[in-house]
Amino acid sequence: MTLLLAGAAFRSAEELLEPYRADVDGPFGTREAAHLLRRAAFGGTLAERTRLAALGPEHAVLDLTEPREPEGEYAALLAALAPLASVDDLATCQSLWLARMLHDPRPFGEALALFWHGHFATSVVKVQRERLLVRQVDTLRRLGAGPLLPLVLAVARDPAMIVWLDGNANRRHHPNENFARELMELFTLGRGHYGERDVLEAARAFTGWQERDGAFRDVPGEHDEGEKEVLGERGAFDGEDVVRLCLAQPACAVHVAGRLFRHFVRPDPEPELLEVLAVRYRDSGLDTLALLRTLLASRACFEPRARRALIATPAAHALGAARVLGLRPDCKLLADRVAGLGQSLYAPPSVKGWDGGRAWINPATLIGRINLAAHYGGLAAQHADDVEAAAGGRDAPALVEAVLDGELPEAARGRLDELAGDLAGQVQLLLSLPEAQLA
Repeated sequence: MTLLLAGAAFRSAEELLEPYRADVDGPFGTREAAHLLRRAAFGGTLAERTRLAALGPEHAVLDLTEPREPEGEYAALLAALAPLASVDDLATCQSLWLARMLHDPRPFGEALALFWHGHFATSVVKVQRERLLVRQVDTLRRLGAGPLLPLVLAVARDPAMIVWLDGNANRRHHPNENFARELMELFTLGRGHYGERDVLEAARAFTGWQERDGAFRDVPGEHDEGEKEVLGERGAFDGEDVVRLCLAQPACAVHVAGRLFRHFVRPDPEPELLEVLAVRYRDSGLDTLALLRTLLASRACFEPRARRALIATPAAHALGAARVLGLRPDCKLLADRVAGLGQSLYAPPSVKGWDGGRAWINPATLIGRINLAAHYGGLAAQHADDVEAAAGGRDAPALVEAVLDGELPEAARGRLDELAGDLAGQVQLLLSLPEAQLA
């Protein structure tokens, strides 16, 4: 198979994963920086795009993904919001998370936590305690950019996950297979890389891992201490042993690296590319940050077919439009709008999470996106100075550059010209275009 980048053929997947070199593989200006920001940070202002373009692709990725302690106004905002984090009210919790994503000056950690939230999908609809979901996302935020093992172990012991997948019913004499099955099928290996006996034996290993009063409890009297056979290995395994066995399988690196590639780069990786990516992931010790830095700085990320290749999730679409235009919507209202677009935070529809891709777009959600565009148009008119500061202007060229990287479809030019001087109308039109739904 020939892998193409900007019309030039590369002989191997390894070459596609090499760092993108400015002025050799292609330009790295504000539009390339905008692409990188959409993938790693929900988008950014003209000043942010300009700053990253000056750094070059590799240093821009390091800058965006470098862990930082909150400081300044953002730290003050988090301190002010902290007392609300334990409130068992879904709308409040959703709005708090959206506020974090919107106001964090370096929101890569939030973008990654949102990915893991869909991967380890857990819903408040069954858990019934929002504070447990908030704590789970805190775990995803804290461990999501590190090695995979601590993250999966933490998820396996997470109280919300235990309630969600019936861990309290997983007892020595009556093992419940729900968590063991999803651990293998969805979280680590993917279908076809385990058998039914592996699931049953793994379920025995997790007996006794329960939730009590919102906390993890390992109940020795409920643990099956007998010998089990899981994925070809025998022993008196407990849950931690099974997690380690799953992560040691070659299929794990392929499965998780593939999920990351499809979310952050493009939806259709070639099998050869995934195999090379999986080798790099395994060689790094399943270090997710190292893998994402490789991906985000790679030729694969910047090749033409990766640009605007993803249908933006409702949260990413709403946040990205707000960030590039300097808008500050009411996050409680925004949470309701994002849910109406199909992504109710803390409430994915099933253990598989959100289907994503084309599933985000249907007649109802298209109307919702158009209504969001109208809402943002009204905000833009009320806060025109903020739009000008973020986009570098309030005229059509500046808005087209901010929203569409300067690539306005020919069919929209006449209508945009008719709206000259109407900031609300121009913003509404641009955010309603099909191209604006793509990341």
